[in-house]
Amino acid sequence: MASRVATVALLAMLGLCAAASTRPAPKGQFRPSLIDYNPLPNPEAVVMPSTKTARFTVLTDRLIRMEYSNVGSFEDRATLAVMQRNLPAPAFTQSESGGVLTITTDAVKLTYTVGQPFSSTSLSVTAVAQNTGFTQWTYQPGPAGNVAPDNLLGTIKSLDELGVISLNCTENNSTIVHSEVLHCEWALMSRSGWAIYDDTPNVCLDENDWWSTPLHNTDVADLYGFFHGLDYKGAIYDYQLIGGKTIMVPRYASGVWWSRWFDINNYDLTKIVDDYDSRGLPLDTFVIDMDWHTKDNWSGFTFDTHLFPFPADSMAWLKANGLHITLNLHDASGVNNWDAMFPALVRYLGLPNSTTVVPFNLVNSTVAYAVEDIVLGDLINNKHIDFWWIDWQQGGAMGGLEGYKQNPTIWTDHIRCTDRHRNGDPTRAMVLARWGGMGNHRYQVGFSGDVSELSWANLAFQPYFSWTGSNVLYGFWSHDIEGPATDPELYTRWLQWGAVSGVMRSHDRGMSGGGCANDNPYDCSVVEPWNVPNTNFEAHRLALLTRETLLPYIYNAHRQAFDTGLSIIRPMYYDSPAADMAYAGDENGNYAQYMFGDDILFAPVVSAGTQLGPSGIITEKTVWIPQGVWYDANSGALLTITDDYTAVTKNYALNEIPAYYRGGAVIPFVPLASFASLIGLAMQQYTFLGFKIVPGADSGETVLYEDDGATTGYLAGQYVTTTVQYVKSGSQDVSTTVQDVKSGSQITVTISSNGTYPGFPSSRAYQLRLPNGAPPSAVTVNGQSVAFNRFGAVANKRTVPGASSLGSEAIGSGSKKSL
Repeated sequence: MASRVATVALLAMLGLCAAASTRPAPKGQFRPSLIDYNPLPNPEAVVMPSTKTARFTVLTDRLIRMEYSNVGSFEDRATLAVMQRNLPAPAFTQSESGGVLTITTDAVKLTYTVGQPFSSTSLSVTAVAQNTGFTQWTYQPGPAGNVAPDNLLGTIKSLDELGVISLNCTENNSTIVHSEVLHCEWALMSRSGWAIYDDTPNVCLDENDWWSTPLHNTDVADLYGFFHGLDYKGAIYDYQLIGGKTIMVPRYASGVWWSRWFDINNYDLTKIVDDYDSRGLPLDTFVIDMDWHTKDNWSGFTFDTHLFPFPADSMAWLKANGLHITLNLHDASGVNNWDAMFPALVRYLGLPNSTTVVPFNLVNSTVAYAVEDIVLGDLINNKHIDFWWIDWQQGGAMGGLEGYKQNPTIWTDHIRCTDRHRNGDPTRAMVLARWGGMGNHRYQVGFSGDVSELSWANLAFQPYFSWTGSNVLYGFWSHDIEGPATDPELYTRWLQWGAVSGVMRSHDRGMSGGGCANDNPYDCSVVEPWNVPNTNFEAHRLALLTRETLLPYIYNAHRQAFDTGLSIIRPMYYDSPAADMAYAGDENGNYAQYMFGDDILFAPVVSAGTQLGPSGIITEKTVWIPQGVWYDANSGALLTITDDYTAVTKNYALNEIPAYYRGGAVIPFVPLASFASLIGLAMQQYTFLGFKIVPGADSGETVLYEDDGATTGYLAGQYVTTTVQYVKSGSQDVSTTVQDVKSGSQITVTISSNGTYPGFPSSRAYQLRLPNGAPPSAVTVNGQSVAFNRFGAVANKRTVPGASSLGSEAIGSGSKKSL
């Protein structure tokens, strides 16, 4: 007891409860944020009435900050939700006459009764631009007063212990899980054309991205008005201007992850990799749940040498096979004297030798950063760990934090996504962690927690939960992908959904002990894709290959999220906001469909099918098809839709995922058949790249984004964009021409790259796929005839052979500038 008292007393002297420390972190420190955000508003965008009791900042023509203060001073510090206010001022006019202040942009007009607190009679905004979907907003008092009744909903902390739950923040306001509120946030858009984000109750950060003093926002009212009408993408874009960027995750996150809560050891680790490799399955990220560490406590930061006698060697073996590694962390018990790095931590903090524990601390930066850099730093620098799975579920007011907005969930996410940059390490950081409130979009990837029950209802809820997360820029949720041993169909459909979700991570739901201690496949959930009947395994393999094939497409979406805030999982109403059917998707799995990036509509099966004897299972699925031209990826049918009410009902076999490609799109892909192994493929540079030219248009293009996939060099312009364009019946002065033997028409494809980065291939091969195309009669690359093959046998060799054969696939081998 005496040693514990001495520890606490000395930590208090170090400033345990201070808002910020005066001691430096163990290593040279930079500002943690990857981008040098500036919370001070642009003076040219600020409007203050004569009474000085209100302030309005015109951030964009449709986004206005509205503040009220009794004392005439206003909040200029960053908050967890808003990091950047110094934006170029948009065009606007202002006037004050008769006690009324008017601000007019190209889109909206704000009216405020000077000197009055914000009320329904003193503050309103009306539309200037016509036919946008926004007409008028009037301030309403109360926590929910400024929430549109048709708000499109956002997200919550996780799905731990929850089944299908309302995402309406008023309805779930009293729900507590793991002694923590759900951190529910409303969407940044509504069908009424407006949304208000209330930053008044938030906490503030200082210039070093640590807690500021005083902690809370000092404004009486601090509102951000999003008046974007039905331009939902515009609202998302404008929020990322002020809320900060969704940082680029490493490219391996786009591939296939494996995880299980089980006492795996060094032998198991190698066997799992072989299980994937020998079955031709892709694998990119190896997740090790909490059993990796010593069993002195739920918390732990030291490898259990009973499982891994030489942990650095075990992890190095995974890295040598191209895999990347994360470990599960529970922080609540702090760092204890049984942890290997405890003596070094105690020495750095200047604590007495009698110290037995350094408590979990998130208010003192000296203590918090010391744990990061000394304890976790040893695992990163000496044990080859890449990132952290933060499994925080021990309460919302731990580590010295007060709870609610200031909570361990968002703050551990923040610290561990910025540690590397703070220490001058250009390696990208990433976390797998729960949502801690507005602003958490900066720190991907989301962990939705342990699924409460393996049921069709919970499966049906997950796509809906994921696409509403995109409404607050948090659309890269990772769900536990598993299935009950008694229902292989449910497991197959769950895995298929995972394969076309934001993150594909196989994981059982917490069964390393108890009834599953003996790994009985008849009693436990199934997490191995092969531990099923062969028909299901073939479906699993196809789904995982589909995921890996789309690596370039998925990584493109990560760059889009960084540039625009748009997540890869997008509700149908983003592209079709005026169509009622675009809003038909719900929490029960009705119209469970979404856009996966720009050009693919996925509608995973989330309901049980019908057994058709030995021929297998089929499931009826209805998919709403928006206006435009769409290519059915399963049947090859080309659909031209001219109204907003067309739905297609079809039966799908167990191995099918309903999918439609936008007509005329160009889909980048990796030709997997050319690789001897699919282990660690996601981090390999594209030395062989394919493009699928979807029928349905006479011309089209895509821009493929590439970088080293591992560092923050992209922030310094180290990346390449490859533009792929095609025209039908085009001219001959471009690089590749495929002539159709039946119709005499031709498709001409041009591929060009701009930019560079370390490791960009000096040359590579390309494969073109032309679905629904007749066999070509000739193929040329830069005017030279090349071989082509209908079945891809030529293309998959990455070379241009000397002889021609009839087919519909072509390959070129050329420089990085053209095919």
